[in-house]
Amino acid sequence: MMMEYISLVGFILTIFIAGIAVGKLVEKIERFLCRKEDEEHNNTNKNDRR
Repeated sequence: MMMEYISLVGFILTIFIAGIAVGKLVEKIERFLCRKEDEEHNNTNKNDRR
């Protein structure tokens, strides 16, 4: 009986930690894409004074 509860808690913790890891990965990808868009915007809207 106690082993079942330990297994259940372990399973729930694993799902929780996996969710956090996926969330952090998505956040890094979004930051990368925003940075890429900002660079493209800066390159196309540069004021070329010489």
